[in-house]
Amino acid sequence: WLQLLSAMLYQTEPSHSSMTMINFRPPPFTLSSLAAGKKVILFGVPGAFTPTCIMKHVSGFIEKAEELKSNDVDEIICFSVNEPFVMKAWGKTCAENKHVKFVADGSGEYTHLLGLELDLKDKGLGVRSRRFALLLDNLKVIVANVESGDLVEEIVSRVPLKFMRSVRLTCKKWNTLFKSRSFMKMHIDKEEAEERELGQKRMIVMKDYNVYLMGIVVGETPSTKTLGKLTCLDDSEQIKISEVFHCEGLLLCILKDDNTKIVVWNPYLGQTRWIQTRKYYRAGGWKGRDIYTYALGYENNSENRSCRSPKILRFIDDFKLRPENPVLRYEIYDFVSDLWTTLDVSPHWRIMSQRGLSLKGNTYWGAVERNDYAPISHIICFDFTRERFGPLLPLPFSAWGAEFASLSSVREEKIAALFQTSETFKFEIWITTKIEAENVSWSRFFTMDISYLDSKLSYKSFFIDEEKKAAVVFEKEGKNRCHLTHDTINIIGEDGCLMKLELGEPADKNCWPLVCSYVPSVVQIKLHKGGKRKEQSD
Repeated sequence: WLQLLSAMLYQTEPSHSSMTMINFRPPPFTLSSLAAGKKVILFGVPGAFTPTCIMKHVSGFIEKAEELKSNDVDEIICFSVNEPFVMKAWGKTCAENKHVKFVADGSGEYTHLLGLELDLKDKGLGVRSRRFALLLDNLKVIVANVESGDLVEEIVSRVPLKFMRSVRLTCKKWNTLFKSRSFMKMHIDKEEAEERELGQKRMIVMKDYNVYLMGIVVGETPSTKTLGKLTCLDDSEQIKISEVFHCEGLLLCILKDDNTKIVVWNPYLGQTRWIQTRKYYRAGGWKGRDIYTYALGYENNSENRSCRSPKILRFIDDFKLRPENPVLRYEIYDFVSDLWTTLDVSPHWRIMSQRGLSLKGNTYWGAVERNDYAPISHIICFDFTRERFGPLLPLPFSAWGAEFASLSSVREEKIAALFQTSETFKFEIWITTKIEAENVSWSRFFTMDISYLDSKLSYKSFFIDEEKKAAVVFEKEGKNRCHLTHDTINIIGEDGCLMKLELGEPADKNCWPLVCSYVPSVVQIKLHKGGKRKEQSD
């Protein structure tokens, strides 16, 4: 939205009446400068001088302008991807117009940021704007109407996420429609609106080595609903997944019984990329199990999410087991070059948690000083843009091993950290007020006494609901900590209330339920056809 406010548009009236069309340079302006503190109607059309735009869309606003003005509308703006001179000439043909201003989006930047491009290249017109109308009140969108491309687009946009793959395979036209950026934006917006209406949070949940999309409702009557089993990674056989890492709609899946490859998956686009891992002789002898620590992120060099370049960090550091001669190897995979590259890392710290948290393209772990056998009191960040680790950042508490739960993200904007002590059975959640690769500050979300529980919570993942002031903890329960048999969701409120939801008895007791938030992504991850795989960089 900040980008939309600062994108350059062009007025179609010269600032000095003495200017001629030869030396006329239309003055640029921003929506922020025009609409701040005002009620403004901004409507877009595909092009100037087109019959439908003239006879219906523009003429309708001109006819209703007086009525709209009487209802406290300050400005009415007609908007199109065209040259300012064209929009100026078009405005002059509307002799009866007194209130509608004609504005040019010369570069198409504003239309692109709105996600409302209309591709008319096959008609010789290039990329234009779809028909839309926005009512803004002091820069806040009150009403937004976008014309559907056709009835098919409107119907298909209502397809739930779990049926997308089947619908896309139905016909080429529908598959092409799903690849349209404007359609994907409309579809995602509808999914999110439905989620808000139901009070439901969409989460990625891993249980029994399978990955599910699950809807979780946190409230007076909590509930879970499996929205889909996300297992269509290939059509040949069932694939068992030992770990899953999430980064803004992309999933990095580590295979349970195969350490020769990994797969990155975009469930929304139905795309996968299989990536061969590199062999390292000193990391062998683990019966095919992948013992590396992984992280998924991206270069933070573009505000346009669909253009970001994903990367994978993979490392092994067993200093704790072999301090005299540790296995130490850090490498990164780049999606553009399709290459693994070895990183030169000399750690002065030890990462203590196998699972990191991805936030804004970077990944964070719990960590300690390298030679310090003390409680976890810091986090550390890997910056995927600069491809290096930052300094140790302080946690608001110190935790020994199992007392430290995995980190969690809050609306893809903040980090939450959960902490409980065995001595006092105190349960704390902290949230960052500022988080950067080299700077962090925290505030307490809530503290709760859980001494009434039979035993400590045995958890590895959680998320929080800021609105409900609650933590949702995924854990295992059983007769005791050595005999954990059932997967359970505990919903813990600030008021001390605890509610349980049973996920059932897993087929494999060693597979812990893992959870992470999910937002659909339009990032393309397919390897371009025809490209030869280059040799790896040492």
